[in-house]
Amino acid sequence: MEPGKELMQAVELLRNAAIDPKQGLPQPLFLLVSSLVPLPNVDLLVINEKNQILLARRNDPFFQKSWHIPGGCMRYGEEFDTRIQETARKELGCEVCYDRNPVAVRNVIRGPNPSQAYPRERGHNVAILFRCRLPGEHWIDNHGLGEDDNGYLKWFDTLPDDFMKIQEVYFDILSAWRKNREE
Repeated sequence: MEPGKELMQAVELLRNAAIDPKQGLPQPLFLLVSSLVPLPNVDLLVINEKNQILLARRNDPFFQKSWHIPGGCMRYGEEFDTRIQETARKELGCEVCYDRNPVAVRNVIRGPNPSQAYPRERGHNVAILFRCRLPGEHWIDNHGLGEDDNGYLKWFDTLPDDFMKIQEVYFDILSAWRKNREE
């Protein structure tokens, strides 16, 4: 199927726009791209010396009021190390130590979200999970956020009932963590 004239004009406008994909895409373009191709993202499995897991509150139009493993989408030309540390600084407030080999790579298909104007947005990711550790002196500072606020961080002994269903793709990894807690 040949693209129509309007589509070709839109593509040409985007090619000529001053967009630096290394800085991330403008939100409307990011959402459009996310409805067309899977997005690679890095997730940070942070476990402390007490064998607790660090989760972040997610409360936005795409993933309402649930706890999730912190993560972030990769940028064009970005290495894993850069995305891991950028995500850690943004979501955890510090850089992390991490195992260079991913713990898991998962095809995460949520599918259409009928509550959205464009239901396929954020519907498919390739998730790469890395085991991480916070620096010894770092403590979690939620900067005045409440437990229901997007981005609030909390240590858990067990997975909460409202753990993000889409991240159950890591069930095998999380089961091993729970088993270690019980031993």
